[in-house]
Amino acid sequence: MISIDEKSIIKTTENYLSEYRSIFNKRSFHIFILLITAMLSTQEVRSIKFLYDNFIKKYWHKVLNSFYYFLSYTSSSIESLMFGTVKIAISLIPEELKSTITIFLITDDTLQAKFGDKFDCYGKLFDHTKHDGTSFLNGHCFVSLVISIPIRFCGKIKYLTLPVGYKLYDKSETKLEIAAKMIQNIMPLLLDCQVIVLCDSWYTKRPFLNILKEYTNLSIIGTVRSDTSMYDLCPEPTGKRGRPRKKGLKLNIRDFDYTKENDYYIATKKVLTNLFNEPVIATVTTTDVDKFSSVRVYICSIEPSDIQTFKNYTVDESEADKEKPTLIPFFTYKFRWNIEVFFYQHKFFWSFGNYMVRNKKAIENYTNLLAIAYSFVIVLPFIHKSFSKYKFQSPQEIKNAISYQISKELILSTFVQKLQKRKINEETLEAINSLIYLDEVS
Repeated sequence: MISIDEKSIIKTTENYLSEYRSIFNKRSFHIFILLITAMLSTQEVRSIKFLYDNFIKKYWHKVLNSFYYFLSYTSSSIESLMFGTVKIAISLIPEELKSTITIFLITDDTLQAKFGDKFDCYGKLFDHTKHDGTSFLNGHCFVSLVISIPIRFCGKIKYLTLPVGYKLYDKSETKLEIAAKMIQNIMPLLLDCQVIVLCDSWYTKRPFLNILKEYTNLSIIGTVRSDTSMYDLCPEPTGKRGRPRKKGLKLNIRDFDYTKENDYYIATKKVLTNLFNEPVIATVTTTDVDKFSSVRVYICSIEPSDIQTFKNYTVDESEADKEKPTLIPFFTYKFRWNIEVFFYQHKFFWSFGNYMVRNKKAIENYTNLLAIAYSFVIVLPFIHKSFSKYKFQSPQEIKNAISYQISKELILSTFVQKLQKRKINEETLEAINSLIYLDEVS
């Protein structure tokens, strides 16, 4: 497990980011650190030029073009950055827990409106969330992957959600193929853990589901369309000539046996579908069994009682009941909401859409640097004693504390550097240096 206890938050940031050191050459890695530090230190990231004018050039001697060049032409790949983030994430899990817990991977796509058609991959995209008279927007589509890892907290298991990264949809591949490759990229790090992918009905299709065949420890819980064909299990052989049936009779979800659970009527049944070669658990929910309104259908490719975390531990903020294992997929799927919260925070508090770079590589690098900065803020309370009081607190609150500390250290260190150029008493200089680490000095 990572543990950093540097007094200086700037040094702490550098130590954390050293996990990505092998991805860059020396000059690029320094620029990488400066950009992450600037993103952590400013309340709003309006543009790279804004970071440079209002923060970077005050403390470091770098030209603005070096940062644009880094985003557009650095030899590092997005896949390498994602791999590094997941490596840090799983290091937070104690080794003795890895065989008894479940890690969730959540995938989804998000749209970002942009004005002006000079951006790569710019296009007219369908947006089902718009309510202003049109269902389309002009801009970009990003496919994102998020990881939720279990942490021991106050005697229970609580899940910590970190962004793995973004990939820009450029129509050369489908979103299903992009998401599948993102998962394939990080799975070598997760072979010792039980992994469950959570996704909506867009991703429960063959091009994406095929990745389940490659890894024995990978399963999926996701929604499907309510008109998805479902069949009873294979009937027993009749002894008659001819090929036996591969599927039973076609099922109607209205005929399932429903029980009332809080505000929903829920039915669960093991079925066969055209999406999987093996039987899956189908869970159907509705608010009214007579009118059959607000219907949601979930599929689970793993036996609910085999989900490790719920079987072995009490999970905080989860309604999953060990005594009712058939309902576990329904409550587990609620973890997927974490990616929506992440999208909201990145767009409204972390200036996600304020990129002013045009080519695809630069846009992807910018958004993934934001994701790394966000991950650092979430992880810091678990690796640094001075920030431990911020565990599971708002990322924005933690970022404000980090920003204050970085500004204080830079102001005082700049002051000390100016004093060093003059002839002053050595004891006085040492006293001033010691003040850098004290609160409220600046």
